[in-house]
Amino acid sequence: MQVSKLKKFCCLVVVAAGVGMVDHALAAELPVALETGTELKEMPVLDGESWQSMSPDAKIAFIWGVGHVVTIEEAVVQRHPELKRQDFVAKLGEGLRGVPMSSIIDRINSYYRQNPGDRDLPVLRVVWSQIVKPRLKSGIADIPFEGEGSAP
Repeated sequence: MQVSKLKKFCCLVVVAAGVGMVDHALAAELPVALETGTELKEMPVLDGESWQSMSPDAKIAFIWGVGHVVTIEEAVVQRHPELKRQDFVAKLGEGLRGVPMSSIIDRINSYYRQNPGDRDLPVLRVVWSQIVKPRLKSGIADIPFEGEGSAP
């Protein structure tokens, strides 16, 4: 029983550290237009405009954070198989499995460089359409892809 509690604690520490690293990296890189007293109603979405201004370390931290979410979801499903679903996180993990972080970052950088009109698109949409979707046989909930423009 003691080992189980230690594992849970270690997982929480890793998640907290990862979130802290991403938060610190993004805070250092992105200009914040919010007043400190203003309550944030929703999580801002990282888009291509912000991505282009981030340092390489901040980009790695973002991709690493995405990877941690996938890893945590996979660990929970291993422990509780009844929770297994072919949801966005599961498909993200399937499509990114084996792809080095540097390749993911290079593909995102390349996409926004080649498509400057798409800098308003969220980074995760680019990851999905350019990296994940081409590696999948079916989409979320194992629904077959309908057309080229299918989004997560």
